[in-house]
Amino acid sequence: MGVNILDWPTSRTFFYWHLRLLLLEDTVKKKILDANSELIDGQIQAMLRLWLVEGEGTVKAYLWDDNKDVVEWLEKQLLEEEATRSVIDENIKYISRDYILKQIRSPVQANPEGATDSIVHMTQHISPTQRAEIVTILSTMDAPASTTYPPH
Repeated sequence: MGVNILDWPTSRTFFYWHLRLLLLEDTVKKKILDANSELIDGQIQAMLRLWLVEGEGTVKAYLWDDNKDVVEWLEKQLLEEEATRSVIDENIKYISRDYILKQIRSPVQANPEGATDSIVHMTQHISPTQRAEIVTILSTMDAPASTTYPPH
């Protein structure tokens, strides 16, 4: 999506793909902002570019400079979301998780005494499997540094 000199004969095609790109970006930006409302447009643009490179590989980073290629990638990502986890969907899930953790950390740091009550309350609303994972993680927290934690 670099700056190009626009030729009159190709201007309709350019604007067609550019408008489609803006509409798709707006759809994805809304999903990202639903996950973390504190992000700004520049951060979201950088994330989208990074996710394209993650999904397509660094050798295809040049795709970001072509509206049509980015539109096709975004459409593919939005369609994949229905059947499987797309790169965008997975990253939005992590953004949401990080934002929630940030929201939890602030009050806990301000009131450490309430942390235990908060943890007990939260564990009452998760599955037994999730509780078992938490017990395992907590039991290994004081272990030597060579201990590896179970995968998330």
